Formats: sequence, C-alpha cells, structure tokens
Amino acid sequence: MSAFEDAVIQRIKQLEREVERLQRWEQPVGKWQSYTVNWTAETTNPSIGNGTLAGRYTQIGKTIIGTIALAMGSTTTYGSGAWKFTLPKSVVNSGMYYQGLFAIEDYGTNIYIGNIQIAPNSNFLQYSFYRDAIYNSILSASSPHVWAVNDELRISFTYEVA
Repeated sequence: MSAFEDAVIQRIKQLEREVERLQRWEQPVGKWQSYTVNWTAETTNPSIGNGTLAGRYTQIGKTIIGTIALAMGSTTTYGSGAWKFTLPKSVVNSGMYYQGLFAIEDYGTNIYIGNIQIAPNSNFLQYSFYRDAIYNSILSASSPHVWAVNDELRISFTYEVA
C-alpha cells in the first residue's frame, strides 16, 4: 500500500468517526415515544378491558414531559382503592413534589379539571388531586364520580429524573 493510499484510508476513518460523533450530537431532542402505563389500585386492581390506556413522553436533558390518556370501555372494571399510574421513568429524589394537570370527562355530565402532585423518588402517579377547592382527593372507582363507559381521564406531567 502506498503512503497516499494509507493517508486516504486514515482520512476516511477520521471522517467516519466525525460523522458518528455528529450523529450522536444531532439526535432529535424531545422525540416523543410511547410507554406502557400500568394502572393499579390500592385494594383491587382495575382492568382496561376494551377501553384504551396510552402513555407518551419525551425527555429533554433530565426533564420528562408526558401524557396519559385513559378512556373507559364497556368491559372496563375500576377496581377499589386509590388509583395509581406508572410513569415512564423514576422521579429523582430531590425532596420536591412535581406538578401536573388532569382533565376528566364524566361523559355527557360534567368536566373536572385540576392539579396533581408527583412524589419525589417515585415511579408512579398517585393522585393528590385538587379540584373545586377539594384538597387531597383521590381518583378511584367512585371519585370524583362513578366511572362509566365513555368517561375519559387525561393527564399531563413534568418532572425531573436522575
């Protein structure tokens, strides 16, 4: 191999390393992705049946921004006790509570909106939810109303990961 060919090969390898470095650097920031949300309750777990439950999130640095959408179907069961929903990643143990928002549609009857808290060092949302001046209510089969077909819960949240 000539010195020229060797120099060309070395230069190509250098350029390949540079391209790889740039590709890592240029990864799309904030690309949204789906995650599996687990829905549980304190006493008896609910079951989604033919309803839908979906979670999506993005991570920018150490910040997670996400959403959960729950729509009740005709075969959905609601369990008993306070509901919990898993988060895509564990919350950093900063001693701080993080905030989120929720909207509930009691189909054809009422709409509830309010705030949620996410405890530090947790991997789930368990509602301390605030609405209509009611503090520390929970979400359950009968709170804030008796859930039924076509009712929906929408959650948005932001928190810090380790």
